[in-house]
Amino acid sequence: MIIKIDPEIVPYDNLIRGLCMTPYYGHTHGCPNYGCKEGCPPNNLIDKIFDFSKEMYIIYTTFPIGKFAERMRKNHPDWKETVYPDHPKKTYEFRDKIISKLKEKHPEWPEEYFPKINDERWTSSRDWYNPRRWQAIARKEHSIELETFIQKYPGLTINRFPEAHGINLTGLMHNIGIELSWQWPPIHNIKNNSYIVSVAGHLKKTIKNIGIDNKYRN
Repeated sequence: MIIKIDPEIVPYDNLIRGLCMTPYYGHTHGCPNYGCKEGCPPNNLIDKIFDFSKEMYIIYTTFPIGKFAERMRKNHPDWKETVYPDHPKKTYEFRDKIISKLKEKHPEWPEEYFPKINDERWTSSRDWYNPRRWQAIARKEHSIELETFIQKYPGLTINRFPEAHGINLTGLMHNIGIELSWQWPPIHNIKNNSYIVSVAGHLKKTIKNIGIDNKYRN
């Protein structure tokens, strides 16, 4: 899906990039790609890359992850449900500290800009929703949408890593009518969706190669 947006609806802050360092299951120091993988933070903020005086676009792909998980559940009856959350305490302490700073810094951001915190325990299966089993499919579908965008708007540039440049995706997607859920793994429901989101716009004239995927740079 390609949606033209006013840059004014794009919430961003350098603190967003720090969320990638949140400890999580199997990674006590956060995402191992931080500072190592192309496109991962720390990178320049999005307003240093795109000209915010001109139009921008959101390109997003909806992946029916609930239906995919249901197939996994039926095909692998040995993959049992588990009680969640199972993240260490410091996961929530780290996340809450950043969110608290964001709320203090941006009192204009509504609550919908922040992930909903589930204080209750739930059951699901990480095996059914394992990203390694479905992300390649979703990314392929997203690449097709990116190619379509480039053909339609050859003068613009796509950035496939909006959060690495400080964009608050929860807030941005809320502004176009989509509420993201960060509960993982989610409570199983065949209606569950996952989203891959890219943004596009006009590069600033002074911009150099600072985190832009050259494949989609014109």
